[in-house]
Amino acid sequence: MLATLSLGVELLTVTSAQPANFEGEEMARVVDPIMNEWLAHGGTGAVVVVTRRDGPIFAKGYGFADSETKRLFTPDRTLLRPGSISKLFAGIAVMQLVDQGKVDLDRDVSDYIGFPISTPPGGEAVTLRRLLTHSAGFEDHIKNLYSSGPKPMELGLWVAKSLPLRLFPAGSVPAYSNYGVALAGYVVERVSGEAYPEYVERHILKPLRMDHSTFRQPLPERLAPLMARGYRGAGRPPLNDFETIHASPAGALSATGEDMERFMRALLNGGQLDGAQILPRARLEEMLTPSDRTEAGWLGLVFFGRRIGGVEAIGHGGATQAFFSDLEIFREHGLGVFVSRDGYSDQKVVPDPVKAIVEHFLPASPSYPTSTRVRPSRLVGVYQSSRRSDSTFFRISALLAQRLVTENSDGSLSFSSASWPFGSGEQLKRIGENVYENSTGRLLEAVDDVDPYFAAPALRLLRVPWFLNARWIVPAVLASSSLMLATLLAYPAIALWRHWRKLPSRHGARDRRLQIAVQFFLLLDMIVIAGAAFIFAKVDPGQLDDEFDPVLLAIYALAWLGVLGAGVAVFAAFDLWRRRVGGLWIWLHQCALAASALMIAYVFVMFHIAGTTLNY
Repeated sequence: MLATLSLGVELLTVTSAQPANFEGEEMARVVDPIMNEWLAHGGTGAVVVVTRRDGPIFAKGYGFADSETKRLFTPDRTLLRPGSISKLFAGIAVMQLVDQGKVDLDRDVSDYIGFPISTPPGGEAVTLRRLLTHSAGFEDHIKNLYSSGPKPMELGLWVAKSLPLRLFPAGSVPAYSNYGVALAGYVVERVSGEAYPEYVERHILKPLRMDHSTFRQPLPERLAPLMARGYRGAGRPPLNDFETIHASPAGALSATGEDMERFMRALLNGGQLDGAQILPRARLEEMLTPSDRTEAGWLGLVFFGRRIGGVEAIGHGGATQAFFSDLEIFREHGLGVFVSRDGYSDQKVVPDPVKAIVEHFLPASPSYPTSTRVRPSRLVGVYQSSRRSDSTFFRISALLAQRLVTENSDGSLSFSSASWPFGSGEQLKRIGENVYENSTGRLLEAVDDVDPYFAAPALRLLRVPWFLNARWIVPAVLASSSLMLATLLAYPAIALWRHWRKLPSRHGARDRRLQIAVQFFLLLDMIVIAGAAFIFAKVDPGQLDDEFDPVLLAIYALAWLGVLGAGVAVFAAFDLWRRRVGGLWIWLHQCALAASALMIAYVFVMFHIAGTTLNY
């Protein structure tokens, strides 16, 4: 059955008009099985483009841009959303202004943007260099990142109202930030006097003849019919509307695979293509030079460096609600690869065509710096990403994303969910003294410190303090909410049973009032928990905007009432004990309810479900 399906989807592949040559044919033998298998497992459409300095080697579309109309996904006539690969264009735009002497990479960006970004005590000012190296320390920002409407918010308005807290203001801990690059793009807008989409079009896209690429939202009429549908998977319907992104410089590019080939060729040729120079070679080299090199990879100005199959690459990945893309430049070999997938497959591990190309065509030359190996036992513990929200209710996401690191009997390490103890987790393959590779080829460097951590470009996995540790918080919340729910269901059942048996009440009016009060607050807690679970599981990112504020305010209000209710539950347990009402089991049950209410209140306050901010 699977072989039949694979044969069927293979007939849907479309090759661009490129002269046949050995490299292209061999490339197809490497890439086609990977992409056809992805289609066979539920993927919808994709493109793979490979180029050298002097021209394209391979450009091929797979599957459908629209599965309903059977419109094929092609490299030259299908628009896709490369997501965060857009940040490379923002970095180039900034460096164009640096080269013209209009901005300084190390000057406080508050001087350019028209509103202040404060520097906490002991912190460093936010500069363009910090924005382009993700070292400004901003916490992750989610609200109004995507729009449910056709037009984005003005960039200046978005960056002003979305300014996040700086978790790491000293700049010593990298934290990948969409907001930071959007802010850099706003500097381009302010200094150049041109709206950001127009600036990039005039100074980058048109010179490179990327005629089917734009940052404009909504799409121009000539490009709108070319847009791929956008298949989100996970049982959700495809996107009905264009995926509008408010933080335009961080992720709003729309482009074809062939246009991305021209962009890669410009990077391979020192910033120029067909006589057009978008950036002096020295400035581009500045962008590609590592600022913070680790064994697991490095970061230039916006560009990420890493080893793929033992070969050094520099580029960027990107993801939106539906598209997953990767652009990698292998400078030593003069090769560029771009891959973009529209939709999801049900493969447990999605094979990487970039890595397959590297391993087949390029000679591996692994070279890891020598360092003292960190003992695996030192690394055991629970970790969270430096890219997270701490001051908003999305801190819950960081809790659920915590990873447990364990040591295996052979000295290797495994990653698993800290909040869900079932399953074997993912084994990390050690490929250097302190370098570990996961199943998708991503690298992490173990760093021995007072608190050991794992480092990757623009990211750290840091030890979680005990009071935020999902290993005890999640089980405690599950136990507490289970007891509270069982109690809420039991109270009316017991009341009906006593009424049916015509049994007199064992409690006086005072006790009944306390019981009703406790039940009321337990019900509030369960409503809040259900509401928060619904938001994280079902609400699309495009719905997290100003119109969602009343829902969030209602959850905040109910959660604060739930926190107050914990005090009522504690008082009820104490009052029953003081007056010796009921038997031992009744008092123990009330004590368990009080403890459960306190636990839920702790989570509500600590993780800002009982919150105050509408900027998240």
